Amino acid sequence: MNDECFRKSLIEITDKNLLNNFVNEIFGYDLKNDQYVYIQYKIVHENIVINIYDNSYNNRFKAFIFTTNSNLESNGDIKYININHCYNSYKNNVIDSKLDLIGSLLISKSNDEKKEIISKLFDNDIKNILFKYFIT
Repeated sequence: MNDECFRKSLIEITDKNLLNNFVNEIFGYDLKNDQYVYIQYKIVHENIVINIYDNSYNNRFKAFIFTTNSNLESNGDIKYININHCYNSYKNNVIDSKLDLIGSLLISKSNDEKKEIISKLFDNDIKNILFKYFIT
């Protein structure tokens, strides 16, 4: 899994004040420039866990867990993203969301695939950051 590439990308995205744009695009938020979120990134049992704390709207908390375990079911505040399913959807050109593309990016091994996935995700500074860390 490309977890270290993802972690380094998120650090630079945060450092360049692009985190709200990233969260809006990937996780479906509608944050304004003056609103802030806190993201916690961790690896738990070979799963990437992204916890998002947003105090803009009633202190909402969401967890997004990128996993290879297909037996886990999402509920209101926890969303499991099966990266194998995401990758298969990408390969079959049946992409439901940008979250699925991130899942695909986490498991893709081909630089050509990574470039294509990243280009479908962003066309701005975030794209360049992802290229920097994912394309080897």
